[in-house]
Amino acid sequence: MEAVSALARRHGLALIEDAAQAVGASLGGRRVGSFGTGCFSFYATKNMTTGEGGMITTDDPELAQRARRLRDHGQRRRYVSETLGYNLRMTEVAAALGLAQLQKLDAFNERRRANACYLTERLSGVATPRELPGRYHVYHQYTLRVPKGRDALLHRLRDRDIEAAVFYPLPVHRQPLYRSLGYRDRLPVAERLSREALSLPVHPGLSREDLDAVASAVRKGPA
Repeated sequence: MEAVSALARRHGLALIEDAAQAVGASLGGRRVGSFGTGCFSFYATKNMTTGEGGMITTDDPELAQRARRLRDHGQRRRYVSETLGYNLRMTEVAAALGLAQLQKLDAFNERRRANACYLTERLSGVATPRELPGRYHVYHQYTLRVPKGRDALLHRLRDRDIEAAVFYPLPVHRQPLYRSLGYRDRLPVAERLSREALSLPVHPGLSREDLDAVASAVRKGPA
């Protein structure tokens, strides 16, 4: 992020952080979403939720005002639409849920971190997530790299009622939308990772017995 921030400043570029899954994470003691314009998701499966929707963060007052207009029919005053806008306001019910979740976020993240650490200590034969110095990982997902037999391992876990998953099996550049726009480049690293990635349960509701069952099933490998 330091390098990207410097590049953006040097060239006068907007810096947009896709922090959708990283609420509460930090880099060098600085929270994600504070380097540029942060985009967070509060979908039901995220570390905190409002049921649906999300939040952007910025220290630019003009950008903040524009975002408020965009979410509310282009209005600053009721019934006066100054620009093209949308109907994207959060409901009071969703906001109340989010405020209650926010109070629990730090505890949720610490539980996720503890679960991730427990799994990492008990897994071998796969590449587990790493937390580099100065980083605070909040483990929305706990994603392994399984170079061989990923799909067989996924089926084995599912057969044992372990809700493992392959998120984003199709890289962005191979999505039909981008293919229709003429993108034909190969991105071999992204393509390889899409074949190797496998995410294990790490959410705060897991018991120690649950985590032991997950680790045991992974250690036994593909069926």
